Amino acid sequence: MSTSSGLPISSLAPEQPTAPDPSASADGAVAASATTTGIWIPEGDAAGAEIRPAHQAARTAFDILADHQPPLPLVATRSADRWGAEAIGRGLGLLRELHVDRASFGWRLTPTGGKDERLESSALGEALDALAESGEGFTGSVQVSLPGPWTLVTGLSLNSGAPVLGDHGARRDVIQSYAFGVADLAEKIARTGMRPVIRLVESRLERVLTGTWPTASGWQTLPAVSENHVYAALRSTLAHLPPVLLSLPDLDPLELRGKAIPAAEVVRSIGARAVSVPWETLRAHSWEQLAVLAEAGVGTWVQLPVSAGASPGEVKRWRQRLVEPWTRIGMGVRTLREFGVLAGEELPLSHPPFLPETDSARADSGAGLSRGHMMIAAGLRRALEEIE
Repeated sequence: MSTSSGLPISSLAPEQPTAPDPSASADGAVAASATTTGIWIPEGDAAGAEIRPAHQAARTAFDILADHQPPLPLVATRSADRWGAEAIGRGLGLLRELHVDRASFGWRLTPTGGKDERLESSALGEALDALAESGEGFTGSVQVSLPGPWTLVTGLSLNSGAPVLGDHGARRDVIQSYAFGVADLAEKIARTGMRPVIRLVESRLERVLTGTWPTASGWQTLPAVSENHVYAALRSTLAHLPPVLLSLPDLDPLELRGKAIPAAEVVRSIGARAVSVPWETLRAHSWEQLAVLAEAGVGTWVQLPVSAGASPGEVKRWRQRLVEPWTRIGMGVRTLREFGVLAGEELPLSHPPFLPETDSARADSGAGLSRGHMMIAAGLRRALEEIE
């Protein structure tokens, strides 16, 4: 078997990705907790810092989130207009037996690894070293944020420049290789004595399912991938990994072939045991879908807006902002004790990884904001645990 780019991955075919034995719970669920996306914005000259930024990030995470789920750190510098890291590259650095490099139009499969692949591998290695050193003796859960497999595929091209998403064989091989790579990462974390939790950010599922993902030129769109194929690939990936938190951009209905499919039905079709969604996308129907999921035993997490990290002391206000819509739909306030809390910034998926215009004023904010994300997540989670 080989991808359409001519890259042999026959050694992958007979295997199934295997997850490390330790997990957040016996049934594979993600326990309600608090964490961040793991992004750490260093302040000043990171190269000349006394403590390397990855180690500073890990130490701070274990100081603030040791009773929760410290994240695997990712140092992500920002200039005046763009990020120095992006989500697709972080995920592609995990592919097993497939190689990538970055071209003018973005990431592409290549016969051999290039400089950008080595840089991603190096950053991940430093993050794992920082995690092991700062978390020595820690036996709790650690959360790792990565792009979901379908989001990853949308950001990758064949060596020719053609999109992987439009090539059945190539996208199958990439998703399989990625599942093996994520399982490998989880196993490395498990060997430290910590329990890995994988957060997969699937922000482009709707466009894959509805055939609205653009071609390279932007003048056309790629054909839709059937929901059976999309769901099966996700179910297979989730089944062979440690506990997975599936992050979706919203809980709006999926418009497919003239039908509105409720978000809760999509989550159940995927087989997700826990789901997170950004606070700012939650509307009345979204809270109702969260309630449906919670009553079905699916773990529910809320992702706070980035601005929350700038005011980490406003725990009471955030707790009330959760209580009001949750009780308005008839849910008992005590059930909020089962909510997980996620904070922090998301790495961009675009190429080049420009900062949104609304973020330009924050381009110089650094470790203080990263620390604030940890503090508000931990504080709000404690506040929810104390609800009577």
